[in-house]
Amino acid sequence: MSTTVSAPRHRATLACDTCRSRRTKCDGRKPNCSFCEQHGILCNYRATLSSASKQDTEISTVREHLDQIYRLLSLRSTQFPSRLPGNPTGLPAAQLGEYPADESIISRTWRREFPFMTIQTPSMMCLLGLDPRLAAQLVALERTDVSNLTESEATPSNSLFEYHDAISAFESLCDKAHHWYPVLPPDFFEVYREQIVGDLPPSTETFIVLLIAAIGSIARCSSLAEAYVSRPDAKYIQNALSMLPKVHFEFSLKSVQCFVLLSIYYDRMAKPCQAHDYILIASCKAQALFKCHLYDDNPATMELLRRCFWSILLIETCELAYHIDMPESNIWKFDDRILLPSTFESWQPSRPDQRYITEELLSSQGTQMPPEAGKAYFLAEITMCRMHRRCTSSVTISHDLEVYAPIIAAELTHQMENWYGHLPTSIRFERQDTITHLFEELDRASTLQSYPPLTAATKFLQMQYFLCLTGIYWPAVYSVISTGALTDAPVADCARFFESYSSFVLSAATTLPCCPQRPWSVYASIFITTMAALRGARTPSLHPTISPYVLRCFAVAAKVFERGDAVTVSPSLRMIGSILREHVGTFIS
Repeated sequence: MSTTVSAPRHRATLACDTCRSRRTKCDGRKPNCSFCEQHGILCNYRATLSSASKQDTEISTVREHLDQIYRLLSLRSTQFPSRLPGNPTGLPAAQLGEYPADESIISRTWRREFPFMTIQTPSMMCLLGLDPRLAAQLVALERTDVSNLTESEATPSNSLFEYHDAISAFESLCDKAHHWYPVLPPDFFEVYREQIVGDLPPSTETFIVLLIAAIGSIARCSSLAEAYVSRPDAKYIQNALSMLPKVHFEFSLKSVQCFVLLSIYYDRMAKPCQAHDYILIASCKAQALFKCHLYDDNPATMELLRRCFWSILLIETCELAYHIDMPESNIWKFDDRILLPSTFESWQPSRPDQRYITEELLSSQGTQMPPEAGKAYFLAEITMCRMHRRCTSSVTISHDLEVYAPIIAAELTHQMENWYGHLPTSIRFERQDTITHLFEELDRASTLQSYPPLTAATKFLQMQYFLCLTGIYWPAVYSVISTGALTDAPVADCARFFESYSSFVLSAATTLPCCPQRPWSVYASIFITTMAALRGARTPSLHPTISPYVLRCFAVAAKVFERGDAVTVSPSLRMIGSILREHVGTFIS
């Protein structure tokens, strides 16, 4: 019997890079293995280390596989198919990867996104010839230039309050701020009076009292510029911030109120990023309280928590995160689960029989916000904010592109009409012959220092109404800009955009000096709507839809940034104001 001796099996001690990445057997031929030679692939072997241990080899293999996974997942990879999810146009992937070149949450298909009329929309910025990173640049300016936020040292509590000033500050907050965000409990005035004559121990209650004094002292100033010069709030805010760690750790409704008031304070000081930081904390705490059902057995506390919830929603979404690209707390996930605040109980932080205490000290009698009108205003604000959020714009998808939809625009306008029709008489504003009337009011506003609270709230609703209409009809104007043909959108709808723009700018210019609520977001809205209208005005086919008032409104918008108090204290507003004035000056000349 013959024996057959098998040839010894030669095993490749090192696979080439290609076979290693495919996790297939490599025959180890050099300079090219069989697989690489057959497929015309450059065959590469890594140098082996004679002293490499089995563990080192395994680690090396793991790292190679991690490299492969990283290359597959990397945002910077250009090895994409010609059609990607969200890239129905089939543009080369390299074009989509041009921006951003670094880590970013901005959509990779930003060049194909519809240019919605916000500063944080990169495609809108490119349409206007601006840097697509403008929103991020504004955040960087506000975050780094904080010289105006430098406070004095904390004041000893026994010399912190002067009774007359403290009572006056409380009255100012009630009349000029509380109906915007009714987060204080009933009868809080009694607690306030006890605290301002006490030792002020570190607590959430003391924090609330200090914030009331800070916001109220600013509200008493005739302008934001005056507030920054005199800083009547400095001693209150500094002492409040020293208690911030204790307030942050407490899990209660009072803690939520503290952070809402702190956000309101910075918002009134035209510091949107700082206001945003604290409203996010308030939002997370409020959501947690709802999830834990901590106050289900306490109807009064639960009612106040609802008012805090809706105040947070208004501040975060409709004011601070609309134009600047900042993180959100996802509070909108619960807007259809949280009941609206009840209107049966009083929202006032003081009883009617306590009004004599403040009225004896103040000369501003008869200008208070009527309680029922304050409730109506707050609910009207919530309704408009929900319409903004749920009905973003009058566009639809056609042939994989977002295009103007006149039917949707008509439906959105109908919703605005219903909203206006349900406004109580006390807060209903005029809409007929608005532009002529607003020009007349603008001339008179230069001699005013402030509006009565009810007038200020009504004017603010009017301004927001016209701002919403510009958003509805902007897609009509953009469709003409992008095609150069007026036939792609109804002429009347393009004309409505410019008419709404004029009414908005005039109402904003009239309201801002006399109603210093939400100054940053109002200026940002003036900037983006004016830049959009300028872009439309440069399109020859749109010229028949533009009234002579529009050119005057461009000049009004530029002038607002020249004389605005908030512009002098906000580096980001100075930046966009400079951009706006340059573009308006170029267009008018």
